[in-house]
Amino acid sequence: MAQQNTSPILLQMRNGKVYFDNVYAINVGFKKADLYNKALSWFKGDEKTITNANEKKGEVIGTCTTRVNIGNTGNYYFVRFVVDVIVYDATYEVKVFDVYEKPIEKGISNEYSKIEYRWWDFRRGKPWSADDEPLFMGISTSVNNIMDSLGNEMNK
Repeated sequence: MAQQNTSPILLQMRNGKVYFDNVYAINVGFKKADLYNKALSWFKGDEKTITNANEKKGEVIGTCTTRVNIGNTGNYYFVRFVVDVIVYDATYEVKVFDVYEKPIEKGISNEYSKIEYRWWDFRRGKPWSADDEPLFMGISTSVNNIMDSLGNEMNK
């Protein structure tokens, strides 16, 4: 008898794509220019790259790459996504989208590929491999860590 997947993994979606979008209200004394500089500073951390910065719009867009370990097999995935930060006075918005995974294991093509088809099949009880559940859990955790890390920088 096949076992149903009952894991509580939540990846937000919009228009069939994995997509996170959250707005955060912070200290009313923080001005747009200050928050913009904080966003720029945050992107200079490890595994992040700025692809576009527009001070007038208060927007910084970049990519973030993280490693997701898969159990005790030694296999892992690099997960890359776009992070778009838009700042205003005392608030900022974060969008995370264009999520790609790259398996690092023997016998698997080591190219980045979009995650949506794999997530679609997993949610319908047809995982591609035993790595799916830890991979999606790792993606969810990584996005939460990114949001927390950015929040820590913005609230300084």
